[in-house]
Amino acid sequence: MFGESFRFARWRLGVPNEEWSLFSAEQTVTIESDMRPRRESPSTTKDQPPLRVGVVEDNAVTRQFLFGILQTRPGLDCIGAWASAEDALIAAAALRPDVMLVDLELPGMPGEDCLRALSAIVPGAALVVLTAHDDPKRVFASLSAGANGYLLKGASPDDLIAAIMAASDGGAPLSPAVAGLVIDAFLTKSPAPRGGLPLPSLSPREHQILELLAKGRVPKEAASDLSMSYETVRDHLKRIYRKLHVRSRTEAVLKYLGAGGHRHETA
Repeated sequence: MFGESFRFARWRLGVPNEEWSLFSAEQTVTIESDMRPRRESPSTTKDQPPLRVGVVEDNAVTRQFLFGILQTRPGLDCIGAWASAEDALIAAAALRPDVMLVDLELPGMPGEDCLRALSAIVPGAALVVLTAHDDPKRVFASLSAGANGYLLKGASPDDLIAAIMAASDGGAPLSPAVAGLVIDAFLTKSPAPRGGLPLPSLSPREHQILELLAKGRVPKEAASDLSMSYETVRDHLKRIYRKLHVRSRTEAVLKYLGAGGHRHETA
C-alpha cells in the first residue's frame, strides 16, 4: 500500500524513476517540526541567502516528496511543510517565508482562504498554488485570493523549481494549460470595451509597467526596459495593486487586459 502511494505521487508530479529513487520510504524525514537543523545550500553566500520555501500539502507522501526535492536544490531551503492551513499560518508568521507552495484541497481551512490569510500575514511572500485542479472557478478564486502562480501537479521537478524562482523574482508562473484557460476565459467573459478605454486611475508610468507585464516581462526586465531601478518598479506595482484592488501581478495584468489597457497602448 505504501509503495503504491509513492508510485502514485511520482506519477502525479511527473518524476522519472531514477530521480524518485532518491526519496524512497527509508529516506523520508519528519518535516512538521520547525526546530530541525537548517541546511545551507552549497551555492549560498552571505550576500545571497537561500530562498526560504514553505509547503502546505495535506497528503503525507506528497508533502515528504516536495520537501526532499526542495532540500536537494541549490539556493533553496525548505523551512517547513505543513498538513493544514492553520498550522502553516502560525509557522509563516514566525518564519517569514519567501515563497509558499499551497495545495487547494486542505482539511479545515480551504486553500483559497489560506492564500488570502498568507497574503495578509506575509505580504512580501510569493504564493504558488500546486494542485490537481484546473477548474476555471478555482483558478480565478486562487488568483483573486493572492496567488502569484498556479501549477498543476503534473509539473516536473525542474518546472516546479523554475516556478518558485520566477515567483520570487516577481513573475507569475502558470502551467501552460492554466495560462491558456485563464486568458481565454477572462477575455471571453470580460471583453475589452470598444475603442480600448484606458484605466482612468493609473498614471502614464503605471500604464507602461502594466503594458510590459502584459507582454510577459517580469518586474526586473520592466525596470531595465524603462531605465528604472527594480525598487522603483516595485513601488509602482504596490501603488498599482492598491488602485486596482488586487493582490498579485497576475490579477493586475488580467484586470488591465480586461479594461482594454493593452489595446489602448498598442493601438
